Amino acid sequence: MGDNIIVFLGRFHPLVVHLPIGFLLMAGLLQLFAAKKKTINFNPAIAFTLFWGTLASIGAVAIGWLLSLQGGYDAETLFWHKWLGILVTVLSFLGWVLKTERIKVHKSVFTWILGSIIVLVSVSGHLGGSLTHGDTYLTLYAPNFIKVLAGVDTDGNKFILKKIHQDSIKVFPHIIQPILESKCTSCHNPNKKKGGLLLTSYKEFIKGGDNGSITDTKSPLKSEFLNRVTLPKAHKKFMPPRGAALNFGEIQIIEWWMKNGADSISEFSNINDLDKNLVNTLIRDYNLDYNPKPYYEKVKVDALSPETINELEKNNYSINFMGENSNMISVTFKGKTISDEQITKLLLAKEQITWLKLSDCNLKDSHLKIISEFIHLTRLNIHSNAITNDGLQELKVLQNINSINLYNNKISNSGLTDIAILQSLRKLYVWKTDITSLEISDILQKTKNLEIIGQLN
Repeated sequence: MGDNIIVFLGRFHPLVVHLPIGFLLMAGLLQLFAAKKKTINFNPAIAFTLFWGTLASIGAVAIGWLLSLQGGYDAETLFWHKWLGILVTVLSFLGWVLKTERIKVHKSVFTWILGSIIVLVSVSGHLGGSLTHGDTYLTLYAPNFIKVLAGVDTDGNKFILKKIHQDSIKVFPHIIQPILESKCTSCHNPNKKKGGLLLTSYKEFIKGGDNGSITDTKSPLKSEFLNRVTLPKAHKKFMPPRGAALNFGEIQIIEWWMKNGADSISEFSNINDLDKNLVNTLIRDYNLDYNPKPYYEKVKVDALSPETINELEKNNYSINFMGENSNMISVTFKGKTISDEQITKLLLAKEQITWLKLSDCNLKDSHLKIISEFIHLTRLNIHSNAITNDGLQELKVLQNINSINLYNNKISNSGLTDIAILQSLRKLYVWKTDITSLEISDILQKTKNLEIIGQLN
């Protein structure tokens, strides 16, 4: 019962502590105003505010002492906050004594005392804020330019996910730690360790608090952490006791993280490890993109030089980049007949070419030998040429090819059999070829992901 009374009374400290702050700051303002209005005697008013400031300070110190008995605060910060509060109380009383002329000294002494009170109230108040909300409570949500002026790291754990490649996002430091900072560390920081628990780093999260571990990799919802944040809000053990609670998506992410080992390097990069609901949460709340990406979006190659681009354009090629941040290119031949020299020029960009259109330009089987060197080629359109089965043999080395348009070429069943073995091939256009429907049916029975398009014999 006694402990409950101490806790009950101690919780009034944040309410009571603002009274002396208001009275003492008002005394300072009245003193400044009195310096300008010398014809009016403000001394009684200043003495009045100092008197009530002193009484309120005594109450705040007493209740604050009861609050400190609950523990969980950084000892050094608490020490200075406590004794500065006591010093403010003593100086306030001394200021009242001097202002009521119970002791007569030079006026400058009172001015120095009142100035000291204002400074100490500010410092003690800041320490109190640090005890309650953590060291970074003033700058945590400040604009970056203020953080720079204050010498605070503008990155910290507040990673901007859109600036990080999705495959590099780590679940704990990039997603969970910011959740903890916004909703948990005001009570679980180096200055205020409620339950002996720190939540300012992965190491401390795993270490747990006075009652041991707060994680459970086998049954995450039974862990101390997830149990507390999923209790009814009216429950006395519900966390966080103040401010916004963890939402469903945040709880879902932490549950997945624990279930998958609760390590510091877990990633969301493999969609096969994620259930549909979690994927929806990551897309909705964090703008992560889990749509399948084509091969060329994953490839990193050097940019083509302006000289190379100019050389290709001089040889009747049209060039388009695949995206604003991509060096991969789509190339189309604009002429009616392509020469051996022109096809050889494509080797200047053999790493960058991913889409290639060489339609109706008298392309020869021998030219496909050059095309076989384009290791990042994903789409090839060679319709309306005279390509034969022999030429297609050269394309069997293209391990990343996704689509081939063979429309109006001299391709027969054996050519289809040869090209259909490509594991990455998904679409094949075969209008006006000598490929039969029987061969198509046989190929489709052997391949799961290949779509063959065209009117067949």
